[in-house]
Amino acid sequence: MRTKAAMIRFALLFAGVLVLLNLVGSLYHFRIDLTGDRRYTLSHATREILKGLPEAVTITGYFTQELPPDLAVARDEFRDLLLEYAQRSGGNVVYEMIDPATADTLERQALESGIRPLLVNTREKDKAEQIKAFMGAVVRMGDQQAVIPVVQPGSPMEWELSSRIKEVSVAEKPVVGIMQGHGEPSVNAMAQAVQGLSVLYSVEPMTIYDTLPIHGRFRTIAIVDPADTISPMALQRLEEFMGRGGGVVVAFSNAAGDLQRTPLVEPRHTGIEDWLARHGLRADDGLVTDAQCGQVQVMQQRGFFNLQTAMAFPYFPLVTRFGEHPVSAELEAVVLQFARSFTPLDDSTYRRTPLLTTSDRTGTVPLPHAIDLQKQWSDADFTQAPRHLAYAVEGPFGNGPGARLVVIGSGNFAVGAEGGQLNPDNINLLVNAVDWASDQTGLIDLRGKGVNYRPLEELSDATRSTLKWTNLLLPILLVVGGGLLRLQWRRRQRKARTAPGHVA
Repeated sequence: MRTKAAMIRFALLFAGVLVLLNLVGSLYHFRIDLTGDRRYTLSHATREILKGLPEAVTITGYFTQELPPDLAVARDEFRDLLLEYAQRSGGNVVYEMIDPATADTLERQALESGIRPLLVNTREKDKAEQIKAFMGAVVRMGDQQAVIPVVQPGSPMEWELSSRIKEVSVAEKPVVGIMQGHGEPSVNAMAQAVQGLSVLYSVEPMTIYDTLPIHGRFRTIAIVDPADTISPMALQRLEEFMGRGGGVVVAFSNAAGDLQRTPLVEPRHTGIEDWLARHGLRADDGLVTDAQCGQVQVMQQRGFFNLQTAMAFPYFPLVTRFGEHPVSAELEAVVLQFARSFTPLDDSTYRRTPLLTTSDRTGTVPLPHAIDLQKQWSDADFTQAPRHLAYAVEGPFGNGPGARLVVIGSGNFAVGAEGGQLNPDNINLLVNAVDWASDQTGLIDLRGKGVNYRPLEELSDATRSTLKWTNLLLPILLVVGGGLLRLQWRRRQRKARTAPGHVA
């Protein structure tokens, strides 16, 4: 047994070690990242951005001090991230945390900077109330300024910070053209995508003319959801642009439908199909359906009332299988609408990498097709092999040394309805595609650094039944087993006590 003096020496030694660890921790900030996606480890892209800063960056965080626990965690994570940025930058990142509630001038300063206040429900002393909370930041370098209006819990904070630092530190941004003139949605209808692109690019609407070459100021051209046919001469101009090293992103569908007016989905021909076939990629006929799908809101009658009900809609595939490629590697879930698939042709001239793949329960329907919202879907509707809904293509377009093309089999996945928010990975898919086509892949791996989509793993009926009975019976068996072991132990104790010569 330890003596009293030994125990005192051990306690003093333990306390000394704790004090030493706290001193080292205060001098050298470090943390161990045990997350699967390395969410709390600065990426190579961020370190390169910090290394290449032309001058100091000032980051002002506007955070309310008294926040509910779930929001306070986000504030603390953001502060820790700022500390790591400051240490990694060698003094080129300077930050401060301000509570706007401490002074009216600070609150006015936050509002004028573009920080958006939140109404937060709190409970204190059995009293529920709403408070105005600030959770945003402003990044400044010289005369340039970028704003993070709201830092959401679980959001990719490193992407938010690094992209804003990149935004204020880039002197001249390359230009991305959004093609117009063939029934495409306007740039305003793609506000979320344009906001994501504006971090690294200047975004402009543009038109391809049959008689004029595409202007050299464009780095990449995005063709999103054309409704009308694109002329062969315009496609030739596009190929000449790629021959000069320009990148192209094409997102188009072979189906046109307006479910608010008619259940009929009709075929759409844009002229892009033949152009793709000449470059080793066949656009398949038919409309892809998938048992793993998004939902639509349907009005249904319940007694005397009409209620909106969420209904699985196999015409909107929910993609969770992604290719090993910079465009798709960091994505988690993308919802496409009225999608088509693609098949690579026997042509070794081009390198083609599938980006999005449907689930194992996939089907197709011919066009035109009448949608029946009352249809009861079964396994017999999803008997086909998985389909590839997007490809990255590299090759000698337009007799050039090589160019990059991204093809996505749905047009309006990145087009937002008025007042609605799109699935974050839908926007990330389009922005990643432009980044890769423009040969600027530095920030791609940061966009997915957050908790957006964590579905439960689907289990078979047999596995679920096994787990259910195991959860029910295992605790009982453990209790019974423990009781039997204790019974045997007590019997041995009694037997030992009754043995001759036993001393208590």
